[in-house]
Amino acid sequence: EYLEQVTVHHSFSETNGIMMYDDINVFDLRPGQPEINLYRVRLESNSDVQSMVKYLEITNVFRTLSLQEQYLIFIADNSILIDVTERGKMEIRINKVSAEVATIFFNEALSFIPCFKYSEGEDIIIFTSRNIHYLVDKGGQFCTDYYGMKHELIECIKSEEVFVDLNDDVQFRKEKLSDLLTESKVVVYFPDYLLLVSSRQQLINLLDYALYIRNIGFFILVLFFLRRTSIHLEYIERKEKVVLISGPWREAIVYVLNIGQKNPHYDRIFEK
Repeated sequence: EYLEQVTVHHSFSETNGIMMYDDINVFDLRPGQPEINLYRVRLESNSDVQSMVKYLEITNVFRTLSLQEQYLIFIADNSILIDVTERGKMEIRINKVSAEVATIFFNEALSFIPCFKYSEGEDIIIFTSRNIHYLVDKGGQFCTDYYGMKHELIECIKSEEVFVDLNDDVQFRKEKLSDLLTESKVVVYFPDYLLLVSSRQQLINLLDYALYIRNIGFFILVLFFLRRTSIHLEYIERKEKVVLISGPWREAIVYVLNIGQKNPHYDRIFEK
């Protein structure tokens, strides 16, 4: 299924029994049963700044037929090429442009975000995908129980969605945000690091990303934007006797909804 999705969105060619992407040899189709394996690649930040995300891991990765160790990744209609050099050092290119994994302090609202950064500039790329996995330090205040994440919060938020049925009539239905997740790429431009998105879908993906990396400030910022572009969002705080949303995440949602007591700490951060 994944291979089918990739071939739909990206153009491959065949030369002498070799499946190629651009000028990269990807598969050898000459054997009767071609061997097509998918790998996982672990990437660590090259910056001196540290965050609660220790490293990221990407799955569904192709290993090319290059003489040197080389991997090809497709995310949100973008290609990422990784060359493994001596001593395990990795050289990364996003759409043929040199880049690196970094942890960036944007501002107090976004704080420390694991992302990609172009090597020849300061612009930041945030990829969202179910194929990207983050190892989050769960010690101390970042433990799962402290953050009220016994249940995935993205599954506890529903959105009123508009669609057109077969009779061309406009209909509404509620969907879990977790069922609406896709892949996306968002570029955050230096020096202001303003969050500029081109679609509501990117906001849904970024909300899940903020939850994944346990960044409450980023979660609040994205939720502010998402509420402005949504018909209605519904939060499932409890199911019978089971509390689903609690801790700082509940406080964050209450703050965005502007109900309950004021939060001077968040006011100071987001007034800038």
